[in-house]
Amino acid sequence: MEIKLPAIACAVVGGILLATAPSAQAETVSAMTPASVVTALKAQGYAATLGQDSSGDPLVTADIGGWRSQVVFYDCNEVTHGACQSLQFSSSFHPERPFDAEKAVAFVNANRFGAVSVAADKSVTVSWDVITGSGIDTSVFAMVVKSYRMALDSIGSEVFPASGHPQLASAAR
Repeated sequence: MEIKLPAIACAVVGGILLATAPSAQAETVSAMTPASVVTALKAQGYAATLGQDSSGDPLVTADIGGWRSQVVFYDCNEVTHGACQSLQFSSSFHPERPFDAEKAVAFVNANRFGAVSVAADKSVTVSWDVITGSGIDTSVFAMVVKSYRMALDSIGSEVFPASGHPQLASAAR
C-alpha cells in the first residue's frame, strides 16, 4: 500500500487544528453555579461577593452602578442549597422624593422583567427576575444586568435630587 506524504501531512495538521480549535460553546452564567454569577458581575466591572442567606442558599451582594444590590438565588434544593434554577436582583432604598403606587405601576409597565414595591415606611424595592436553568450566555446575562441598572437609574432620577444620592455615585453614567 502506497501512502503519499502530503495526505499524511494534511491528516496530521487537520487533527492538530481540530484538537486546538476553541470551544464553540460560550461561557454561561447559572444559578446552579453561584461563582459564575460573581465572575460575570466582576467581568462587567461591578463589585460582587458570594455568601449565604439565612436559609443557607447562595446570596451575592453587589454594587451595580452605585446601587447596593443583592442577587438572591431561588428554586434551590432544600437540603443541599445547590442546583438553584433562578436569580432575583434586588435593591431597596428610601427615596427623597415621593414614589407612589401610580409611579410603581408606570415602572412595571415600562420594565417587562422588573417589579417594584413601596412599603408602609415608603421604602422602595426594585427586583428583576431571571431564570437561568443550567446556564445562559454571558452576553445575555450582561444585558440583564444592564437592563436592571437602567431601571434603577430611571427610578433614581425620579426619587433623588439632581445633585445625586450616594447610592447613585457612578462615573460610568
